[in-house]
Amino acid sequence: MRRNWIYLSISILCVIGLLVGCTTPAPTATAVAKASASPTSAPPSPTAAAKASPTPQPTFTPRSPDAKRLVLATTTSTQDAGLLPVILPDFEQQYSVKVDVIAVGSGQALKLGQDGNADVLLVHSRAQENAFMAAGDGVRREDVMYNDFIIVGPESDPAGIKGLTSATDAFKKIADKKATFISRGDGSGTDTKEKAIWKAASIEPAGDWYVSAGQGMGEVLTMAQEKEAYTLSDRATYLTRTQSGLKLQILVQGDKTLFNPYGVIAVNPNKGPQINADMASKFIDWLISLPTQDKIAQFGMDKFGVSLFTPDSTAWRAAHPKPEQPQDGVPASAALKINGKVKTEMGWTEEQIKAMETIQVQSKNKQGETSTYTGVLMSKLLALAGPQSDATTLVMIGGDGYTAEAALADVQACTNCIISFRDQGGFSTVLPDMPGNVQVKGVVELQVK
Repeated sequence: MRRNWIYLSISILCVIGLLVGCTTPAPTATAVAKASASPTSAPPSPTAAAKASPTPQPTFTPRSPDAKRLVLATTTSTQDAGLLPVILPDFEQQYSVKVDVIAVGSGQALKLGQDGNADVLLVHSRAQENAFMAAGDGVRREDVMYNDFIIVGPESDPAGIKGLTSATDAFKKIADKKATFISRGDGSGTDTKEKAIWKAASIEPAGDWYVSAGQGMGEVLTMAQEKEAYTLSDRATYLTRTQSGLKLQILVQGDKTLFNPYGVIAVNPNKGPQINADMASKFIDWLISLPTQDKIAQFGMDKFGVSLFTPDSTAWRAAHPKPEQPQDGVPASAALKINGKVKTEMGWTEEQIKAMETIQVQSKNKQGETSTYTGVLMSKLLALAGPQSDATTLVMIGGDGYTAEAALADVQACTNCIISFRDQGGFSTVLPDMPGNVQVKGVVELQVK
């Protein structure tokens, strides 16, 4: 009898053990983050002395095929400048599709395409784009538009780079002075361009003065202002941020190496059934079409008097051919010439000047009356001639012999100084924020000294 009780007790204990094991909590499942259409918060700012890790790229749950959704991975500049919110609704309405925008650096956007997490890409890093296409990750690439990079910094300009015409020389002076420089540090198109300039200057930037932020263009501009630092920016994002109180100054511009082209790429549908190849192709056709290119050409004109992006699709170039400079130098019929301490003397007819990209500016006359003028930026014309590094003065000469002088660096940095078109033909200089005596009517020559 005693032995039976022992067996019974052991059996009861085993049952209780099994029941306790069954009630043990199950492990919590690991959540997979989805990328949102636009980030809601910026990563923490790095310390000035250390390089920050790039913003982690979000992970994605597998996408199901959806003919009514298109995932567009794009550089931050198109979103930060406000271009996409202006033009995308037309495409969505025309094709009854929802475009999900993922705004990251160009490097990250290309990685999203490589991983099959985007259908179409809008980026600005040509070397990376070429590699993407060569690897078979994309099936179609088209030119879309361009603008330029600029070097911006505090008005005090501690490195003394204002007015330089070489981005490489500017970077050398920044490094020599160990003036604080904020780098994107995120593998974006801007970051790639910046690294190329440092390489051309034979400099490996390092030290407390060089801050790798791992953030987007807008955040980097904010950091540069807070730290009174220099940075490389695309012009569109910079101008847009000035509307929100950004005080950094354009110090270097016009160098041909600062050219900033944008391309659109259709991701290879072999990445998986989730790739909306048909809608990606329609998006590209729409983006490079003349109506959309014209919207791009007008974007920014109302606020800045100049387009933030210049259309550059094949269709646009065919419809708007650029006048070419004669091979034998300045034509005898030139209505405006640039000469003196320049790399290349330039000259254009009135028709050639009017065929260039124009802007509108406002300026007051001696009576205090405000008028609107249309013309071509003087800084762009000067950039074509390439003032020599030791040039300091710009002399503006009228057809009647009248001359006026201005600091070359001031004119190069001016965003509203133009060669304006006169109703009776010919040109005048309009420099709204400079003394009245530099407004030359009937200007025919710009002489760099």
